[in-house]
Amino acid sequence: MNLHIQAVDHCDSEQLRALLIDAADQLAGDGCRLLESKLPWDGHPILLADADARPVLISFDLHDSQAALVSGLHASDQLSVALPWVNQVYPALDQQQKKPRLMVITAEPPPGYQAVLRGDQMLRLFTAKVLRVNENMGLLLEALDRETVANPADAIASGPRPLAHAVASPTTVDETNEAQLSEQEAAYFQQL
Repeated sequence: MNLHIQAVDHCDSEQLRALLIDAADQLAGDGCRLLESKLPWDGHPILLADADARPVLISFDLHDSQAALVSGLHASDQLSVALPWVNQVYPALDQQQKKPRLMVITAEPPPGYQAVLRGDQMLRLFTAKVLRVNENMGLLLEALDRETVANPADAIASGPRPLAHAVASPTTVDETNEAQLSEQEAAYFQQL
């Protein structure tokens, strides 16, 4: 069988949503459950419960990485505040009162992502490419790893490391090209 692999130039948000739901085990771990495919907040993130019944939000936007990050952080805050209500609506969360994990999926890393990754242990960033393999669409995810961001020289020396829930190895980051936080991101963090 011949494989014909092509990058998909245009993927609308609903196609991407379906691909992310299919890849939920790779993002949130084996045994995760879909709770809500389209939350009514900015960016309409996906809500999952991982195997430990902890809420997992997936925020995504292939065209605007900054919007995906800010919408995801905002949805994470809203979910944290609404946990008593959310626990009543979604019994799969087993009355957890833990802050949700946030997965942000974008085509390119958002500006200032290194600082955000260092400051939030519940956040994971992934770059994504939509591919067509023969007649099927698929998603290639690469994790932007917290340890790689903190120590890029160590990551280069040790080579790529497989991640438990990512499809591909993490991307190495050069700190000399670190972007500054945008005004919108800086305003968000000042509110915290």
